[in-house]
Amino acid sequence: MARSLLLSALVGTAALAGPADDAPDELAPPPFVLESGARLSLSVGHLFNRSAARERIGHLLAYWAERFGVKSTWRGDRVFLTGRVWGIDIRAVFDVQDHLVLATAHDPGSWLTPRARDYVNQKLRKYLHPTYVEP
Repeated sequence: MARSLLLSALVGTAALAGPADDAPDELAPPPFVLESGARLSLSVGHLFNRSAARERIGHLLAYWAERFGVKSTWRGDRVFLTGRVWGIDIRAVFDVQDHLVLATAHDPGSWLTPRARDYVNQKLRKYLHPTYVEP
């Protein structure tokens, strides 16, 4: 009797957990890897813990998805961005940490680099500012 109850409990727990072949996002391979050569990097400090920063970055990603069709894929605290903004192919990775977001992207080319860096820096600072409230 005790054995059948234990077996029933295990089967019920397994059913709640979902299919065994579902791998968590952290274990799935990244959608792309940025080449080590032509990269654009920046870091933006903030006052939030990782969870709150992820939520705020999520609002920024939703804006970019709606405005430009940029797609994002989370792997743990890292988000991979792909798309096309103003005719420029975008491949970027944001690493969200407590009090810091590191952004690395494929360099769009020397004459666009400063504009791209300024734009991303401005957006990250806006969405990670303590008084910013999502409309």
